[in-house]
This record gives sequence, structure tokens and C-alpha cells, in this order.
Amino acid sequence: MATGITSAYPQQFGRYILTAKIAMGGMAEIFRAKSVGAEGFEKVVVIKRILPHFSEDEGFVTMFKDEAKVASHLNHANVVQIFDFDEVENLFYIAMEYVEGCDLKRVLDQGAKLGKPLSIAQAVYIMIEASKGLDYAHKRIVDGQPLNIIHRDVSPHNVMVSFNGEVKIMDFGIAKAASRSTKTRVGTVKGKCAYMSPEQARGRTLDPRSDLFALGVCLWEMLTGKRLFVGDSDFETLNNVLKAEVPPPSELNPEVPKELDAIVLRALAREVDDRQKDAGGFVNELNRWFFSAVPDPEAVNLNGYMHELFGDEIARMRQDAASEAQMLEQARRGGTLSGQRKPATGSQPAAQGGDDERTMALPSPLAHGDSDRTMALPDAMAQLRGKSNVAISAAHAPAKKSNAGLFAGIGVAVAAAIGIGAFVATKDNGPTPPPVAAQVAPVEAVKYKITVKAPGAAKIYIDGKVACMGKDECDESVEAGEHKVMAENADGKGVDQKLKLGRDEVVVLTVPPVEKKAEAAPQVAAQGANFFVRVQPENAAVTVNGQPVQLVGGSGKIANAKVGDALKIEAKAEGHKAEMVEKMAMKDGEIFEIKLEKDKPAAVAGSDKPREAAPAGPGKLTVNAKPWAKVQIKGKDYGLTPQQITLPSGKYTVVLVKGTVQKTASVTVKAGGSAAISVDMNEP
Repeated sequence: MATGITSAYPQQFGRYILTAKIAMGGMAEIFRAKSVGAEGFEKVVVIKRILPHFSEDEGFVTMFKDEAKVASHLNHANVVQIFDFDEVENLFYIAMEYVEGCDLKRVLDQGAKLGKPLSIAQAVYIMIEASKGLDYAHKRIVDGQPLNIIHRDVSPHNVMVSFNGEVKIMDFGIAKAASRSTKTRVGTVKGKCAYMSPEQARGRTLDPRSDLFALGVCLWEMLTGKRLFVGDSDFETLNNVLKAEVPPPSELNPEVPKELDAIVLRALAREVDDRQKDAGGFVNELNRWFFSAVPDPEAVNLNGYMHELFGDEIARMRQDAASEAQMLEQARRGGTLSGQRKPATGSQPAAQGGDDERTMALPSPLAHGDSDRTMALPDAMAQLRGKSNVAISAAHAPAKKSNAGLFAGIGVAVAAAIGIGAFVATKDNGPTPPPVAAQVAPVEAVKYKITVKAPGAAKIYIDGKVACMGKDECDESVEAGEHKVMAENADGKGVDQKLKLGRDEVVVLTVPPVEKKAEAAPQVAAQGANFFVRVQPENAAVTVNGQPVQLVGGSGKIANAKVGDALKIEAKAEGHKAEMVEKMAMKDGEIFEIKLEKDKPAAVAGSDKPREAAPAGPGKLTVNAKPWAKVQIKGKDYGLTPQQITLPSGKYTVVLVKGTVQKTASVTVKAGGSAAISVDMNEP
């Protein structure tokens, strides 16, 4: 099918100017582009253009239109926005937001490579922001009707982290449309089954809690630096997902607090109803932990962390962006723009969408051999460096592989979702142009200072970017004109306004109060009270209100007890009479003492002589749990099941712990004998 599109860049494409091809594959090609309007207006976007043979598939195009229409209704700081869907010369395309940064998978890989992994606070912050975007999408209502959006492909590849520290979810619905195409699917996405929920792996009807499970997988992997379900094959990975056997993150990273363990394990519950009610509930739990455990939110500093990881690539990127701007200006002045039209008169439509312009190229070369990726991106900007000719023909340039200045951005996940294959950019060996400064005089925009005041705010945004965290007032330099200011509390609830701002203006926002603040008081009181139990003999087993107490030398601390609590204390020991007492916790530091009475040996029938005690000696105890559990006996940890433990003969209470679930089992070990117990940790 003739399209009239050439291979030279820049080139006109409808209302956009394509400045570079980022990637090409079996279903679409991805471009960096600019929309141009009146009075020199420009906005950098990403254009995803469907290949001709897919444009001829009416079923595919219809679904693609529907998905684009749904995604266009998503306008949130934590969601990559779709601006436009249209057709030019029988070629369908989508225009979307261009983000300066790279996907979370790349961040994790680079952090591991440099020995600078995300901190626990940074991992939780990223998850809070990503979850906000998903919760917004799940609950979006348009014209009184819920959109019922479920992402279905949440993974580190579809979470963008900008170099300014913003976090955005991307690629809503594209994989769904691609998977239904009637055409042969070339290079479809592989390896994402490691982030499926068990119900998705079984092909069941999904609700938003399926995406919540995937968020839990991402957070677990950020906290541990390990992959959770991935196996040697897709079959093994899916089997691991179906079993959903998840050890607490603290088992692999002791720095992870137990409170955070419980939140993550709840999101990763195998049964849907055992998870948080929605992504918003997940955000609230993470926020409470974050603002109680991270005294200085500024310490998260994702901006500085991203520049630390990708400083060299950011510098190359800015050089490439300057070269591109120079070439585009040369093309306009010389009239060499491929398919160039008359200048806009004000009637030419421009891309609609975000309030801030993202005019940046994205680095992020992908690691080869990554099973979760299906493509490699080109060094698209390399062909813009050192050129004096604007029209560059890829067909006549010698091929050369490069790892510098790669483009990622929003095109990365979209390209992956529609099966983009490997593409190697070509580079022309033309003469080096004169310095940019000699051809294009720089023009600096006049900057004004604005002040945003939002009492009670946890974060303040200006034009979608975080201006400050942990402060309720901040200053920012902006250009005169319309701007969007936003503030939110620790629960992620807030207000936003669009204002025409001029010089030195002050904006005051009223932020909703944080819900359930009153709960903090009893928590502090509980942490300040300590109660202890002391028992003889020292080898006795003690429980308080059914919960085992870990003893050292016969003494131990009673967990989770507060002044005024009723305590039921039980103590048992071999050769002694069991004892149970009920006490009231009266004051901090109180000690409850129990001394067990020795049990008299039973008399032998027909004889006045006491029966001799059974011979003492070790025995074997085998402990199993379904799917797994941590084993504790008399306060000592024996690791994860299955376990075979050698113990002195006697009766034992075995404590099994899986996340927030705790169960006990009693067993008798005989001298020279063996005993076994097995507990189902999934049953209530």
C-alpha cells in the first residue's frame, strides 16, 4: 500500500513532524515527534504508527480505537497520557506523552550493576506513586459510567521513573488489543507471566486486585533484589505463580521491617479476597508505614538517585536534543522538511493533554538476554550528531551498532507490548557542522517566582512535577502563563488548580486532613509499655493469650501488650505440672513469675516402688507446612519448612509462621523414635 512516507527525517506526518525513528517491529513503528501550532508552539510527543498490514485488519483497528479512546480518559500525574488517535494516509497512529527517564527494570538493573540498589524507602515511594496511578485508572468514571480498566500487564517494564523523580504507569490496554489481532503475531511479548496473578494465570475473570498482586510482586522484588516467581521456563514460572508461595521479604533482606512484610504478603495473597480491597487500600497501608518509618521524606531523593545512575546518559541526551533542535530549525529555514506544509496560521490543531512540555530524549539501552524484553532500541539520536544535511536516508547509510544515547521513554513499553523487534540505527559519515551557537541564537524565557502554600501537605506539585516533599510551602521559578499546582496529604488525597500566574504570586491550597490520625496515639502508648514473664524451670514453654513467648534463661518479653490488657499466661515443662494464671497488665516494666511444681512419678501396680522415669534421649521431628512456614520451637527459629529436627524426648509446642498467619501444633518426641507434623497454613 502506497503511503507517501519517506525514510528521511525530519518529515511531516499529519499535524506532527517526525524527528527520529526510535524503533520498528512486526506490528508498529515508534517515532519521536513534535506537534507544531501557532506562535511557535511546539510539544514533543511519541508517535506509535501501526504498520500497513495491521491497518487493513478492521477487527484489530476497531479494538485499537476502543483501547485508545479508553486510555485517552486517563489524566493523572502517575499515568503516561495518550493525547491523540487518528489516521494519516490510511496509517493509524497514537500520540502520547514523552517522559524523560527510563523504566523501573532498567533502574533496578543499573542499580545492581553499580552496587547502588534502591533503599527500602525509595522502593516504597515508587510503589506508592505507581499504585496511585493504577487506583485512579481502576476507579475512573466518565459520563457517569465506570471504565472498568484493568491493566493486566503491570511489571517493572511498564513503570516509568523520570530523571526528576516522577513515577508513571504506562501501556494501558495496548497488549490487550495486540493479543486479539487476527494477523500472525510476530515477536509478541514474552516473559511477563512472572508478574501475573494466580487468577490471571488460570484464565479466570479478573478484577483490579489482579493488578494489585502484580504491584506486590514488583515491590517484593525491589525490596529483596531477587526475582519472585521466575523459573527456567514459562511453564515453571506459571506453576510458581499458581502456587503463590511467597517468603517474607525480610527472609532475604533482614533490613526490611516486619510491618512492611505484612503489607507485601497481604498484596501477594493467593486468594483474591485475602488481599487489600483495592490499590487505594494498598497505598494507604504503605503511606502509614512510610510516614511513620521515614522521618525525612527528602532522603528518598529519587531525582539525585537517577542522576547518580544515569548521569553520563543524561548528558548525552541533552546534547542529542540540542542537535535535533538545530537540525529541525535548519530544515524549516531551508525548506528541506520532507512533506513540509505551509506554516501554521492558528487553525492547525495541536496535541492536547498535559500541562507541561516534555521535550527530552530518553536513554536506556536494554540488556540483551532479558527474558522479559522482546526488543533492542536503536541509537536514534546518534544519527543526528555531526550532520550538516537535514534529510538523512537510512537506506544509504552504513550500519553501525551503538549503545550510546538510546531512546526509551514511553515508546519502550508500547513497543514491547506490540511486539517490536530489534532495530539498529544507521549513521552517516557526513561532515561535521559548525557549532550550534553560530547558527541558532539561544533565547531564554523570562522566569517568574511563584510560592505555593498548602498547610498539612505531604507533597506539592507544580505542572505535574514534585516541587517539594515533607513541606507545606515551596517556591518555584516558572514562565508566565497557565500552570497547574497541586498538593496532597499523606494519604494521597489533595486538591489541584489551574491558574494564570504572573510575577511573584502566592497560591494557597487547602489540603484535606489525613484520615484516622487518632489511631497513632494508642500505637505510641503500646510501644512505650513493656511486660515480662519469668518461669522455672527455664526450659518451660510459655504462651500469653495463645501467643508463644520467646524465653532466654527462663525470661521473656510479652509482645503487643498494653496497660489494662487481660493476660492469660500458660506454662508447661516436661516432668512438671502445667499451670495457667490470669493477670491484668497494670504498669510498665511489670514481671509475672511462674514456678512450676514437679510432677510425681506414677506408682507401679502391685508395688510400693515408684515407676522409673522413661529413658531420656534424642528423637527426630519432621515438620512440614503447606505451602511453607517458618518453624519455631521454644523460642528458637529453625528456618523454613520442610525441616527435620533432632530434639530431646518430650512434649513440644511447634509454632509455624507464614506472613501474618501463625499456627501451633503439639507433638511428642520419643527417645530414639521419630514424629512428624504437617500444617495447612492456607486454612483459617
